[in-house]
Amino acid sequence: MKYRFLTGEHLAFDPAVPTLDDMHTPYCWGCGSEAEQGLGIHPELEGSLVRADLEFDRRFEGGPGTVHGGAITAFMDDLLGHVPVAYGSPGVTARLDTNFISPVPMGVTVRGKAWMSRIEERKMSAEGTIEYDGQVLVEASALFIAIDFKHYQKVFDSFTDEHKERLAAYRSGDYYP
Repeated sequence: MKYRFLTGEHLAFDPAVPTLDDMHTPYCWGCGSEAEQGLGIHPELEGSLVRADLEFDRRFEGGPGTVHGGAITAFMDDLLGHVPVAYGSPGVTARLDTNFISPVPMGVTVRGKAWMSRIEERKMSAEGTIEYDGQVLVEASALFIAIDFKHYQKVFDSFTDEHKERLAAYRSGDYYP
């Protein structure tokens, strides 16, 4: 496939995890099962490709009959972010570029696809698309920096007791592969 803004490079790898279910916090706005106002993304593995189907709720409308660009970008950030997790090295987003080729219509189910395009030490690049009816509507690329649980220690130290209680079940060994 030829892309306008992507390299199209696809690094194949054997996923480090059998599934992407519950690989993030339950309160993640993109994919968390407890995020009542979240996007509700359910990423799945297809080899080394991460994919997710999504119909955006009406509350994500931007222009008349189309999905808001911020919601589209959030979908891509979450989907692309699952690629390093599948690879076995979760990361934080350092850069995210979203290229809007055609409007994403409300009321339809779109398919997001994401893959690893490059790895240089701790820097991981992922690319992806949002497609509908055989047409690429959005192309996105992201740079992730590999992290481990210690990365979040400073943040956790500032949490309230309520935050700590909600996240108590998520420890480094349980949380990330």
